[in-house]
Amino acid sequence: MRYLIGLGNYLAGDDAVGVHVVEHIVANGLDRGFTAVELATNALNLVSYLGPETEAVLVVDAAYLGLEPGDYRVFAPDEVETQKELAGFSTHEGDPLKVLELARSAGYTIPPFAVMGIQPLAVEHGTGLSACVGDRLPSYAAAAIEHLTGL
Repeated sequence: MRYLIGLGNYLAGDDAVGVHVVEHIVANGLDRGFTAVELATNALNLVSYLGPETEAVLVVDAAYLGLEPGDYRVFAPDEVETQKELAGFSTHEGDPLKVLELARSAGYTIPPFAVMGIQPLAVEHGTGLSACVGDRLPSYAAAAIEHLTGL
């Protein structure tokens, strides 16, 4: 099984882009040949999708990558080093790269895995997606699907 997993906080502006991409995929019936999963802020649940039957995983999430707002980059975990400061592991904050590291140290076999990081314009409490991010949901979905099928 292949999984496209969306992360993000609905109450924090562009941080929610990953879950909106998954919603777009499901609402438009584009989830063929893979399962689209919306984990919101519960990145720790990512571990449950790393079983031996998993063929590939693509996580879609907001990420500060030094790009123009709305631009994205797909990368493997070993191509970047996370800069996110966490108080610890919890269901209220998460970093897919740290969850992957935890799973690896717990003995999980990691399938082909990539992250589609989308540069946010604003991560502010109580706001929706900015226009430069929200208007591109269809193109993010198409790119994510194309990349997942190639993993």
